[in-house]
Amino acid sequence: MIGKKTILPALVCALPCLAGTETEQTPLDHRAQEEKKTLDNRFVITPHRPNYLLPLSYNTNPNNAPFEQHLPDSLTNTEIKFQLSVKAPLARGVMDGLADIYVAYTNTSWWQAYNKNSAPFRETNHEPELFVVFPTNRQMLGFDLNGIAAGISHQSNGRGGHLSRSWNRLYVQFIASRGNLALSLKPWWRIPEPEKKPNDARGDDNPDIRHYMGDGELQMNYRLQSHHLGVTLRNNLRHDNKGAIQLDWSFPINARFRGYLQYFNGYGESLIDYNAHTNRLSVGVMLTDWL
Repeated sequence: MIGKKTILPALVCALPCLAGTETEQTPLDHRAQEEKKTLDNRFVITPHRPNYLLPLSYNTNPNNAPFEQHLPDSLTNTEIKFQLSVKAPLARGVMDGLADIYVAYTNTSWWQAYNKNSAPFRETNHEPELFVVFPTNRQMLGFDLNGIAAGISHQSNGRGGHLSRSWNRLYVQFIASRGNLALSLKPWWRIPEPEKKPNDARGDDNPDIRHYMGDGELQMNYRLQSHHLGVTLRNNLRHDNKGAIQLDWSFPINARFRGYLQYFNGYGESLIDYNAHTNRLSVGVMLTDWL
């Protein structure tokens, strides 16, 4: 009999982790146990989403349109992509011990390091989050429904004028697992913003973002011995079928670093490119993984 599991959020776009039982330990269980050791240590930063550095990130068709006024030369196909993502518990055992509350922050950057035009940072997306996690112990279609998370997310590229992009979302996340496979279904609802008026800096900078980003995403992660395979899917579920797929493969290099191969195809890899199709292959190293 499987005992009650305690869930800790590890996704952000966040995949909660589970503290496992003595009789069965999944990759989610292992991560939860490792995080539990350091949650109260002020000198340790707990990872939220994966942390990685991809020094070779090749995009077949860079989106030059937003930068025509700022970059005399066109964007280079190859750039550096990296992500830093951390979280911290605000309160544990709230609601009569049923839930934990977390804050998190994720920074994803695309750096034109190989561009002769002063090597600018093409785009940086900031995403602070506040979310609550409820552990569950139910069976559904042969999977363990491990937990449900609910939160609010603000995502912005921190720019002004015609380069400004941002949106706010409320989301619910359902986490299920079966052995080495972890599933995350994350529907969201965009908080409406007022229409942008001429000569006014306020208002919605990207009113059609749902048309490209959809209303949620499905993520699947699988641990195959020391290798990790991941798939993330989004779709607007409309007749014009805008969406995206990201494929991940990480593998051990040494005790501290993992090799990382990432492939993205579709819309919304970054906020500045939310309505531009991206086809990107990236290679680098990973500090922390999903599992």
